[in-house]
This record gives sequence, structure tokens and C-alpha cells, in this order.
Amino acid sequence: MTIAVCCLSMEGAILGADSTLSVTVADGVHYLNHNQKLFELGENSTLGVLTWGLGTLPTSSYRRLLALLADDLEKNPPASVLEVAKKWVDQFWPIYSADLKLAIQRCVDLNGKAARTPEEEKEFQLLKRGLVAGFCLAGHIKSDRQSHAFEILFDPLAPKPVPRQQTEFVRFWGAPNPINRLLAGADDDLKAELIKSGKWSGTQPELNAIFAKQALHIPLLPIRDAVDLVHTCISSTIKAMKFSDLPQICGGPIEIALITSDRHFRWVKHKPFDAAINEGTQL
Repeated sequence: MTIAVCCLSMEGAILGADSTLSVTVADGVHYLNHNQKLFELGENSTLGVLTWGLGTLPTSSYRRLLALLADDLEKNPPASVLEVAKKWVDQFWPIYSADLKLAIQRCVDLNGKAARTPEEEKEFQLLKRGLVAGFCLAGHIKSDRQSHAFEILFDPLAPKPVPRQQTEFVRFWGAPNPINRLLAGADDDLKAELIKSGKWSGTQPELNAIFAKQALHIPLLPIRDAVDLVHTCISSTIKAMKFSDLPQICGGPIEIALITSDRHFRWVKHKPFDAAINEGTQL
């Protein structure tokens, strides 16, 4: 799992994520804390890509596939960020569908059953969550220099995805509940539980309006303060998981990059390749 963040400032796009990778093993889940979830799309690029959900594919890494996309963009310069997002969908979809064909089919079959045993329900929930591969592609095209971000979600129970443009100032994926509770007053799961309880007699919009009054209204931020916001959201989520009895699905080094309208992709925080070697040692 992941906490991934994209912030669209007036000055550019900021991307950030934690580094924990969840690996299913025979006795449960094993966590590795130095996974790469944030990539520059090429070299000296004005585009970056965030990932969450499915950590890798059986036959190829995200690093390699994004490098192949960058090679294509170098030969065929795009006219928009949306065009790049669509190219990623066209490239990733057939590989995703082929590599995970059996698991996806099993998920579809379980979804179609009128009734599932407890074991089947557990398997279904694991497949439904574990096979989702999410991406946020953000940045600008040099001919335009206006920052854009597109969410792309590959879901085992959905058709080939269509990129969704981000219109919010800041958006979260992976494990957004802790930070949504802090910033928005409540998360979607809490609202759904209130509606389902039967204790709420109003409408969904009326409930949303109540929680909106408790939300923190973030003003327009200079780029450095927006970077601080992204870092705070990620670190707060990591700490919330650490001090709870929930699985440690977020953690490891925080990575942040920004792409301002006047410059290319730049790392704000980036773990070195000896990060895992030095874990737990005095530096």
C-alpha cells in the first residue's frame, strides 16, 4: 500500500510518496521499505509519475516500462500531458491484462458469484484490492508550461481506463483516510458508515456539507510551502499507521519531486541507492 500525493500549485506540480512495498507471503504480508514509487519520465523531463497499489508486474518493472514510454516521447514529442497519459494507458494495458490474466479472471469469476464462502470472500477482497494499479502522471509540456495531472487506474473489474484530470489542489491515493480526516474532517469510509447505520436521516450532500464546515481550508501556497504540505501529509500518514494497531502499509523514506513551470523535474527528497544498506545504522 502507499500514501501518494499530487499537489497542483500555481507554480507547478509536486509529487510525493512513501517507500513501503507490501509483499504477500505464505504466512501473511511482508513489508519492504525502499521501493520506488515516484519516477521522472525520462531525463531532464518536465513530467513525473506516481504509482500506488500493485507494486510491480511479473514480467517487467515500472522503471523499465516508463523508460520505454520516455524513449517514445523523445522520438514523438507530445502535444499535451493528456496525450502522454493516453500513451501510458495504451502501453500498460495489454501488459497488465496479459501478465495478470489468471488472477484477473479469478477476481471476475468471484465477483460474479451470487454467494461466496468466507474463504472465497477473503480471496476476492485480496484480489480486488491487490490487482489495482494506480498512476498519477503530472507536469507540463514545454510548449505550454501549464501544469496538469491525470489519474490512471487499472482495475481488475473495470475496462481499459481513461485518464481522469485532477482538478483539486491536492489529491491523495493509497491510504488517504488519515490525512482526509485531518484536512477534510472525515473520510469517505466514515461517511458511508454513517449513511449505512440508519442513524442519519438526511441526504448525502447534507452530510457532506456538515463535514465541509470542519475542513481545513488551505489558501494559495507558494511552491515551497506547498512542498511542506505534501511532506506533512505523507509523514502524518506514516506516523498514524505507526502509532495504530493497523498494518504498517506506509513507511520508509519519503520522496518528493517538483516540476515548476520554468524548470524540469527536480528531486526535493530522494533516497540514495545505499538507503537499504544504511537502514538502522549510525550515519
